[in-house]
Amino acid sequence: MEVRSLVALLICVACAPSARAEPRITYDTETKYDTNYFGDTNTLPAFSLRTSLGLEGEVEREGTKFGYSFNHQEVRVPRYGFANEHNSSVSFSLSKKVSDRLEWNAQMRGTRSDAGDIFLKLPDEVIGYRRLDHKIDLSTSATLAAFGGKNTLSASYVSLMKGKAHFRPGYFLPARLEANEALLGLKANHIRALAGGEVGLTLAYNTSLIPDGQQLKYERFPATNLRGSLAYARKFGDSLTILMEAGVTTIMGDEISNRVKRTHPYLRTEAEWELNDRLAFGAGFSQDYALYDLDDPIAEFQRRWKLVMKTKLTDKLDFDVTLERSRKNWIYYDYHSSEKRLSASLTLDAGKDRKLELEFSRLLHTEYDETAAYRGSSISTRFSGAF
Repeated sequence: MEVRSLVALLICVACAPSARAEPRITYDTETKYDTNYFGDTNTLPAFSLRTSLGLEGEVEREGTKFGYSFNHQEVRVPRYGFANEHNSSVSFSLSKKVSDRLEWNAQMRGTRSDAGDIFLKLPDEVIGYRRLDHKIDLSTSATLAAFGGKNTLSASYVSLMKGKAHFRPGYFLPARLEANEALLGLKANHIRALAGGEVGLTLAYNTSLIPDGQQLKYERFPATNLRGSLAYARKFGDSLTILMEAGVTTIMGDEISNRVKRTHPYLRTEAEWELNDRLAFGAGFSQDYALYDLDDPIAEFQRRWKLVMKTKLTDKLDFDVTLERSRKNWIYYDYHSSEKRLSASLTLDAGKDRKLELEFSRLLHTEYDETAAYRGSSISTRFSGAF
């Protein structure tokens, strides 16, 4: 995959000058200390170094835009070598204006992740494992201006192919720990102007796909989610913007117990209030079913709250504070968990697309089983830029 990605990347770079496009090279380096690096009850502290380098650009010819990006990331954890990471991704996008009323878009992204995690903590030793995963994201959409507004039909497919775990030290033979999984999504929406704002109607279908031979063995089962919702967004004056969306969301699956409540209200609200050029507040809440990349074998009904304060201390110095809370009700198990996260960041704009950031984060994870609760704090410095 890396050779194919490199060849495609070189083709993109070669084509860019003829189309008068200028590719950008992006870079990012981060140092971080976390009191609970693996985010679990083992509470192991660790220092990590993270660097990434990427290339991105866009080619446009005769109403067609072709975008590309390549990124590689290295993570070093000196104390726990099994947790080092080598991650690469390549993505392509294509958009075509078919007519004055019709536009078509398509995206493809491939990711290769060679990373590690903790498996078992012994009194005198930590056993970890490494795993090579591959992920493919495909999506396409068509937007038509008709019926007094914009109508969009989109489809997406995400496939996560998980490799075998190789243990370090090698006390165990390599083994698969989790099932492969995929998510197929279809969505249709209509947006039009109404009462000084915009109103939108959305119908969405999502289904998780698990190989038949892996369902019972790794306790991961497919499910289907249907959602219908109505949204309204409006900006009041120059300072207040609101979005409200409500509807119904439901879940179906052969392994779901009859005691589970399968239909819930779907809700999403967002608000942003800019007091002046230097101070702004934001808030949001959402609740819906999630089917992909979960702790539960089937699905979770998730509720999320978020509060944000953004301040501009000087023309080049920003200070942001974010408070997030989430609650996850598991569908297969009669169980729930919740998290609270507080993060604060100080960002200096160094000019020429360069930024220096200092961030502090605090996480509190609680569960119905109190012995499974944990917490952790981290502080990191990050330098990023592009040229």
